[in-house]
Amino acid sequence: MWALGEWARGWVLTGFPWVSSGYAHTGGPLGGFAPLVGVYGLAWLSALIAGCLALLPAKKLAPALALALLAGGFALKNIDWTTPHAQPISVRLLQGNVPQEMKFVPERIEATLALYHTMISEQPADLIATPETAIPLLSNQLPPDYVALLSRFARASNSHLALGIPVSDGPRQYANSMIGLAPDGQSKPYRYDKHHLVPFGEFIPLGARWFVDMMKIPLGDFRRGELLQAPFAVAGQWVLPNICYEDLFGEEIAAQLAASRAGRIPEATILLNQSNIAWFGDSIAVPQHLQISQMRALETGRPMLRATNTGATAVIDPKGRVVAQLPAFQRGTLSARVQGYEGLTPYSLYGNALVVGAAFLMLLVARIMGRSERNNPHKAVETR
Repeated sequence: MWALGEWARGWVLTGFPWVSSGYAHTGGPLGGFAPLVGVYGLAWLSALIAGCLALLPAKKLAPALALALLAGGFALKNIDWTTPHAQPISVRLLQGNVPQEMKFVPERIEATLALYHTMISEQPADLIATPETAIPLLSNQLPPDYVALLSRFARASNSHLALGIPVSDGPRQYANSMIGLAPDGQSKPYRYDKHHLVPFGEFIPLGARWFVDMMKIPLGDFRRGELLQAPFAVAGQWVLPNICYEDLFGEEIAAQLAASRAGRIPEATILLNQSNIAWFGDSIAVPQHLQISQMRALETGRPMLRATNTGATAVIDPKGRVVAQLPAFQRGTLSARVQGYEGLTPYSLYGNALVVGAAFLMLLVARIMGRSERNNPHKAVETR
């Protein structure tokens, strides 16, 4: 019930599975189970261990089961579910540290555009990534030469640029997007549109528009991207973006990886999160979001790159370890070399189906056993 409750929190009313209890075990022994059962499976296992402690001393096998789970997690940490793919790439992750209250002030937009142009063009790299909506204007509102100048830098330096920018596809048609500029200068720019949108922040939920209209709240709807979107080709690696809190939904990232097995999209080898959680200020939300990204790396066996506005900008390896990180609330650039990985973990293949299916099955078995016990008067007397 505990695991199913946390799973339900991930999809009821579009879902907000922030800090599921399974995240507490990202760096602990139970983290070894993440590539098999994901964060909700870890929640189940931690609840099971708590149940074993509660049953002491009546059930003498309870501590043995708890210790076996911990030992199994330690052992699983030594298994490599994925293998290196091609050669490592150089990355530069930009952290502009633009105050949220200034981000969309018209008088400051020109300075923000200049800031990110300077940060991008300071040094070449195979991949240079900005935070979510680092470019604070719609694509059709930018100065005519802004993207052209960045494309020229990409070609001259042999760099790939991943720009966080809102895109307009026509009147009242907007998307929270990542635009990828490649150094070949010939191909159409890559584009990823955010799929899992924030209620009220990015779209008006079904049945709530009357309230928004009545209160005269200036909210519109972003266009939702497709669940399956091809990754960005970068110097022999395939970089799969996710924007802001999309990395809370591990099953959606797993579905994108699993789709590569059927040849529907190329298999991503590196994950990239572009975020702006300056909305939360200097709060525990910053390290919590970093830990969420660590879990996605564990579940998929792939490195996760994080380019954020105010933090935590970081590089996470396939074992979920933070190998490089910028201080929060400071402007800076994080440079690193990152190895991509290929192959699919069990969680990448099946998502939450294993945990949810097993949980419902166990509830059914418990129901049958409970009914059988009630129908057996002799056993009921013995129990009393």
